This record gives sequence, C-alpha cells and structure tokens, in this order.
Amino acid sequence: MKKMIAIHLKDDRSGSSLIFRQSLEALAEKGMTVHLITTRTNDTPGFLTDVPGIQYHYIRNYERGDKWRTFFSFLLAQLLIFRKVLGLIEPGDSVYINTLLPFGAAWAGRLKNAPITYHIHETAVHPAYMRKFLLYMAQQMATHVIFGSRYVKTQMNFPKSTHHIIHSCLPESFVQEALLHTNHGSRKTVLMIASPGHESGVMELLQLAGLMPSTRFELVLNASRKERKEFFGLRLIPDNVIVYGPQINLHPFYQRAAVVLNLSQTEHYQDIFDISILQAMSYGRPVIVPLAGGANELVAHGWNGYRISGHYLEQVRRHVEQLLHNKPLYADMSCAAQLVASQFKPQVFKQQVEDIFLEGNVFTPGRKKEQLAEVLLYPAALQDYINNSLN
Repeated sequence: MKKMIAIHLKDDRSGSSLIFRQSLEALAEKGMTVHLITTRTNDTPGFLTDVPGIQYHYIRNYERGDKWRTFFSFLLAQLLIFRKVLGLIEPGDSVYINTLLPFGAAWAGRLKNAPITYHIHETAVHPAYMRKFLLYMAQQMATHVIFGSRYVKTQMNFPKSTHHIIHSCLPESFVQEALLHTNHGSRKTVLMIASPGHESGVMELLQLAGLMPSTRFELVLNASRKERKEFFGLRLIPDNVIVYGPQINLHPFYQRAAVVLNLSQTEHYQDIFDISILQAMSYGRPVIVPLAGGANELVAHGWNGYRISGHYLEQVRRHVEQLLHNKPLYADMSCAAQLVASQFKPQVFKQQVEDIFLEGNVFTPGRKKEQLAEVLLYPAALQDYINNSLN
C-alpha cells in the first residue's frame, strides 16, 4: 500500500485539527502509511499530537504578530512544507491537505503528479485577497475536495475536482464521556469556546457579560498566553468572565455550562461546523449560534437552541436568561440537542474517509439510506419546514 502525506499548517486545539486527527486515525487503523507534516506545539498539545501509527515531520511554527511578520512567516512555512513534501513523495503516493492554507504542499504534489485531496472546514481566511489566492490555488491543484458540510460546498466552486461531503463528528471517547456525565455539574455558567479575533464574537461576549453581571461566564480561547495578552491588551474584562487558554479536557466546562454560545460575526467568519457547538449538544446543552454559517445547520430556532446574530445582544441576553430560569423549556431543548448530536456518528465518518482513500471500499447508497431522515440530521431543514408551515 502506498503512503499518504498529510499536511496541517498549525497543530492546535481547533475543530479543524480535531477532525483531521480523526481522518488520520481512521486511515492508520486500516494499515495506510501516513506521514504528517505540521508544527510542534508549545504550552498545550494540539489535537494532532501523538496520533498512533503515523510518522511526524515538523516545520517551524507559523508565527503571528503584525501583518508583515505574519505574512513572511506564512511564506516561509509554505517553502518548508514544499521541500518536505517533495522529499517524501514517491510514485503512487497521495497528498492530503487540511484547510486551504498549506498551498506549498499542493505545488509539490502537482510537480510529482500525485492525487491531491483538500479537506475544507471553513470559509474564513483573512484578508480577502489571501482567501482569493488560496482558493484559486486549491481550485487549480485539487483532484478531490472534502467539504465539512453542505454549507461550505455552496460557498466554493471546484469545477475540476471530485466533491465529497463528510460531516464532522465527535470522537467516540468524547461521546461516551458525555453520556456518562450529561446531568452532572451545577450547570450555572454560560460558556463560549473561540479563537482570538474581533470577528470571532469574543468582544460581544464581554459586552453580554456586562449586561448580565450576576451570571458567570467562561471563555476558552484557543490561543497561547502571549496571543491572549496581545489580543486583550488593556481592555477591561468584566469580573464575571473567566478567561482560559486552550484546554486538553473540555468535559468539566460542558458539565458546568447551562448554555453554550457562538457569537461570531458571520459576515466575516463562517465556521462550517463549530465543533464546540456539537460537543455542547452531546451534553444536552442548548446553544445560541449565528443566523448564517455552518453552525446554524445544527440548530432549529426555538427547538434545540436559538439562531441570533451576535450583534443583537439584547435578544441574546433575553434568551440566555430564559434558558437559565425556565426549567421545562430547558429540559425540552436539552433533549432535542442530544437527539441531533447523536446523529453524527463516528462510524459513518470513518467509513466515508476510508471510501475516499482506500481501495476496495464502497459507501453504497443503500447504507446511506439507513441514516435517519435529513429533517433530524439537519435542524436547519426542520426550521425551513416550521417556517413554511407558519406561512
């Protein structure tokens, strides 16, 4: 069996790293030789650290700072990735690229005439000219594209590539832990897990906390201590907000949380599948997500959570307080959230990944029909049904 060269620009605690790990684990378990090119982690291990059965090749960390430092660091990372892939690749090997960012790997794969598969989880790449360039590179180089949801597929055009949709899911270990501890904990906090950035909704969370001084908020920020310090600067953080760095174990946070938020500005930042929202729902936690983007595919407004723009903080506040104080409503939404989360099965995810990369596996239409109806799998479809019934 030929080997696969997998590339992820920065190993961190983001959802895209977690999903990529699950893909690599599935392929390694089936006996495929996997070489992973990524960065070493610093204070907190990323999701791609110590994946069983794969061989690691490290590059220098992709640094962030002022725009020019970030830009040249990014270009240097591409050069290093290009050289690594070129040195590893042999006839018959394939290249598996996570996100749009590592375009250097695509160039090396094209030079060696290797099949190139992109796994795209989100549409957010800034600035806009960089997104346009990276998307163009992927459109020219990709032989296969895996989309994280229906939503991202509608946002990107790949006329030369074979398309696949593999919905993100949670590791089996996380699901089992959630089932064991669903009703444990005090459930008095409001939780948000995000990356630093003015479009990620962090500033909106601080404003919301200011409107609700008697409510405890927890913010888990996927950033190093230095990045957190630079992001907040001299900004005053309300006394009822506790900020944490990247966490290896998020279960205690979900056990304490009553409601989980995603307040990202979807005109700038559109996650395809916010994995923290799916994690929260596996714990039976109602969620509040933006009106657009991948997260809203998980939520039917008023059924298992709410879909509200983070700009409308007064509406967000009212719904959070409603969930904190209306026990019958909370119980109904909690059951609905768990129902949706249970449809995203790790076994289906693994099978679909194997069908793309391994010979002799066919994900037949008959198996697909065994899944529950789309109205359950996609609360957004249920929302459309509800809206049409009211008209």
